[in-house]
Amino acid sequence: MMNDVHLSYSATPALCGVATTASKSRDRSRKAALAKTGCSLLLTLVVVMSGQPAFAANPTSKEIDELASAKGCYLCHRAKPARRNPDDLLPSAPSWQDIAQKYRRQKDAEDRLTQIVLEGSGNDGKDRHWKGKVSEVGMFPNSQEVDESQAKNLVHWILSFAP
Repeated sequence: MMNDVHLSYSATPALCGVATTASKSRDRSRKAALAKTGCSLLLTLVVVMSGQPAFAANPTSKEIDELASAKGCYLCHRAKPARRNPDDLLPSAPSWQDIAQKYRRQKDAEDRLTQIVLEGSGNDGKDRHWKGKVSEVGMFPNSQEVDESQAKNLVHWILSFAP
């Protein structure tokens, strides 16, 4: 005796392993819909679990600005140089406009700056090309916070600040 089990005639062949043409078609469309949904959910899960924003192929300036803010770039850098009085302390880091102006004509600038974003500039005095313009602390490595793709996007955006 079957309590509370109601099988419609159309569901019975599929449950018994007998597939009709109509049920095969429905199964394929259900599987396709489930596959699409599964892919969307998987992508969303990966993005959420990684904590990284999902960028389009060409992120907008606003998205990169939000990335710079989220990754803490604004703690040391600013977009434009600040006006300073002679007795003010040196800024922690060069402005993005200063960086863009310094590197604008160098063809390997994006690669070099991407490497600096990821690995840091060091504070050992070997590469102190900002000496006298910023504090003596070099840029720390960011490879734990920023992946290579994000670093490239940030650098490309920073170089767009060139006057």
